[in-house]
Amino acid sequence: MAEGKILVVDDNPTNLQVVGDFLNEAGYVASLSKSGEAALKFLETKHVDLVILDVMMPGMNGYETCAQIRKRFPIDDLPIIFLTAREDAKSVIEGFNVGGSDFVCKNFVPEILLARVAVHIRMAQTLRTIREISLTDDLTQTYNRRHAMFTLREWFARCTRYGTHFALIYLDLNDLKRVNDRHGHQAGDLMLRSVVAGIKKVLRESDMLFRMGGDEFMVLCPDTDKDGALICVDRMSEAVKPITIVDQTASFAYGIVHSTDNYKQMDDMLHAADDAMYICKARMKM
Repeated sequence: MAEGKILVVDDNPTNLQVVGDFLNEAGYVASLSKSGEAALKFLETKHVDLVILDVMMPGMNGYETCAQIRKRFPIDDLPIIFLTAREDAKSVIEGFNVGGSDFVCKNFVPEILLARVAVHIRMAQTLRTIREISLTDDLTQTYNRRHAMFTLREWFARCTRYGTHFALIYLDLNDLKRVNDRHGHQAGDLMLRSVVAGIKKVLRESDMLFRMGGDEFMVLCPDTDKDGALICVDRMSEAVKPITIVDQTASFAYGIVHSTDNYKQMDDMLHAADDAMYICKARMKM
């Protein structure tokens, strides 16, 4: 039995229902959107494994919708199959240039569409698994520094190209060295795992938590202003307050920066967050 969540986007209600019913009968869970705008709104809060997208739609067409989706989801995370009557070379090339994964004719053979859907979902899942293994911190099971640098570089580029903004929160766990020195590294490791578990409970699905090394962490918050980042900090602080390892209660210093601050380089933004965190840490010791 096939598994996976698929978003089908088509302004023609008949076509939409036919494809949706066909996918549901095959074992997939199909969600339906009648426009590019509705699809983008759906993807703000819902996760899918693949998008099937009509090209010719009023308002925002399929190419424009695909380009907007790619601002949030890279091609190896969310495959997009264009389902269209336009199969001329120019249309196909344009579709691939805006981030499409495949093309299927509207007069499709059902078995061929199912085969392509299955292949693209399987490839995306395999790539995600490989990436998660290579980009996950063994101790805390959150993302590692390598993934942090890759993701920050990607979001910095999106901000420059598309104006997609985000907030960055840099965290430093207080007194981890004291826990290690007094009670051993097992106690320190428990502190780290407990803090990560607490923070993950209060982050949004779109927020990303990274361990930068030792007692330092970074949170990337898409589509978030500085006030929203402060709210996130408050939630994380409340989440870790109940954590006590032996005689040490968990807390952290933090620094917040935002992509609207017009940093010329990604490293400038990261250094600014680090500097802001150390200023906070110094104030906490006063």
